[in-house]
Amino acid sequence: MSRRRRARSPARAATSVAPAIPALPAAAWTRATVAAALVAGLVPLAVYVATLSPTVNGGDSGELVAVAHLGGVAHPPGYPLHALLGKLLTFLPVGGVAWRVNLLSALCDAGGAALLFRAVTLVTADRAAGLLAAGGFAFGPLVWPYAIQAEVFALNNLFAAGLLFWSARALREDAEGGTAPWTLSLSALWLTLGLANHHTLVFFSVPVGLLVLALAGRRLREGRVLAGLAAATMIGLLPYLYLPLAAARPAPVTWGDPTTWSGFVTHFLRREYGTFRLADATVGSAGSPLPRLALFWQDAARSTFFAVIPLGLAALTALRRPGLGRRFTGFWLGALLVYLIVFCSLANVRLDDPLHVFMQQRFWQQGLVVVAALLGVGLAEVGRAFGPRAGPWLRWPVAVALPLGLVVAHGAEVRAHANTVVRDYGEALLRSVPEDGILLVSSDDAIGSVRYVQSVEGVRPDVRVLPTGVVTAPWFRTVAARTMPDVVLPPGAFTFKAFLDANLGRRPVVVCNRTPWLRTLEAAYALWPLGLVEQVLPREREPEFAAWARDNEASFARFDPARTEPFPPSSWERGLGVLYWKQYERYGLALVRLAAPRRDDAGVQETTVRALETLAARPTVAPAVLRNLGVAYQFLAQTRPDALAPMVRHWRRYLAVAPRDDADVPRIRLLVESAERTLAQRAGSAPSP
Repeated sequence: MSRRRRARSPARAATSVAPAIPALPAAAWTRATVAAALVAGLVPLAVYVATLSPTVNGGDSGELVAVAHLGGVAHPPGYPLHALLGKLLTFLPVGGVAWRVNLLSALCDAGGAALLFRAVTLVTADRAAGLLAAGGFAFGPLVWPYAIQAEVFALNNLFAAGLLFWSARALREDAEGGTAPWTLSLSALWLTLGLANHHTLVFFSVPVGLLVLALAGRRLREGRVLAGLAAATMIGLLPYLYLPLAAARPAPVTWGDPTTWSGFVTHFLRREYGTFRLADATVGSAGSPLPRLALFWQDAARSTFFAVIPLGLAALTALRRPGLGRRFTGFWLGALLVYLIVFCSLANVRLDDPLHVFMQQRFWQQGLVVVAALLGVGLAEVGRAFGPRAGPWLRWPVAVALPLGLVVAHGAEVRAHANTVVRDYGEALLRSVPEDGILLVSSDDAIGSVRYVQSVEGVRPDVRVLPTGVVTAPWFRTVAARTMPDVVLPPGAFTFKAFLDANLGRRPVVVCNRTPWLRTLEAAYALWPLGLVEQVLPREREPEFAAWARDNEASFARFDPARTEPFPPSSWERGLGVLYWKQYERYGLALVRLAAPRRDDAGVQETTVRALETLAARPTVAPAVLRNLGVAYQFLAQTRPDALAPMVRHWRRYLAVAPRDDADVPRIRLLVESAERTLAQRAGSAPSP
């Protein structure tokens, strides 16, 4: 409402109901408010720094650190603002490169907590409510892990919290007589600058943009106001100029070709993934919008010790009274619901896969920013309901207990993320590649860690790394020609066989994580386990057993899968453990195949036994492992009589779980019974001690 319109009805203004908040003393930066704001931002920052990851983690962490340090373009939409800010942090004289870029996330989420505090206090004039919102957000189990590693979510959280702050300030100024043009312009700058980082912010930017236009009202006809809004909008999008500039120069880590208009638009709109989608169509989809919505509210309840239920209901009582509280709460409740409905309708990761659920949960953080603010509003409403005497005794204990409880409950779990597991896995992969080899790699965690270790730390620069997810893209030919001219990409439609025909005679080729298009090699080539990777060889050629087994054992020794076990089943780290044991099983099966014609070679059988015993000691073991382990001991028993007892033990385990269609079961049972008689005879003929 404009000042002129307010002046026309002084009588109505004099008889109006008192505003929902006091005479707004908390809007001023009093000493108490400044102290509380510092607590809201600096305490989370201190906790984040104390738990900051020392290196790269799973997901996109390795790629983002490499892009910040060396330039280049990250995967769509490129995240130019994160790249620029990350570059600034790399100039810090403390910590390693990854630690410095990780610090950017800590600064962003701590800043987001401070902005949440200010937004809630502007609306409620209640410092306890502001601290609850800040602490409940900052130490939530879905926020804290991403505040201590290089990811784009913390920067997105900062902008989401800023949108709440600017909307609270704009609505407050409107209630006091009219929103200042400066506030309108800064709001527009903030929302467009945020879009230079993460596209999901558009679900909040659009309603905030409409709010800015509504508050500007007729003043949009004024050239000064309109020019300010237009300039702010354009300035906020300037970071996207980084994409064509960075793509114009060779960089070890880069994606797409935003140097052309069509390439820029494709990258900006994430067409290769699907605009506003979480993954490309090859991932598939399992889970409708309703289960995703239920998952969000389940995670919101878990992240707040279920305080979201009583305090969320208390926040709804603010809608009953006219004033700033109703406008702010109603606006953001509506924005949150729109965001959840639209996003859950577009999201396409699978809900029947723990890792995909984990990926989905990362995107709840934007919604949890609003949930935290509504918790603060709800706490203020509780204090209002109990009056000035009892209210403080209820508000302050809750404001302190909830964040503190989150720290106690999740501190040890989050500190586990301050690890080097993903980084060490990337180094182990690179060191498993033969000299001057080509490594074809898939999965975000493996690609990111390998790229970071090689391009930032300088490990194994002789290896050529090709991400299988983009090697078939037309733009990758241009990138490969600039960054790895000694690798041949055959013309025409890409097939793995054609790639091998052109490169295998020049360089060894290994694969990490098989992909469906590898089937094109089956006519002429085969994959042989090489520890954590698999080497491609012509189909008629077998590896030399002794050297091959030695290389496999050396590769597996470079990474300890036990380090992944403390992590949740849905984490990147546990996923690496699964990959490790999957590769070990492939190695065991390949050993059995190579050892079969060498049954009289005790050294070969001992190598086979050593590998299969490792698999047999796992909590879950495939029946085929037990069967083949018994066979290996059977062959070894020809030269080592002590092999007979473990042969019986493992075949007994196999007979307990053997498939019904195994025709060899009767023969194995006879061999076991015969061996048991032999062992009994040996025991009976042994001299008494």
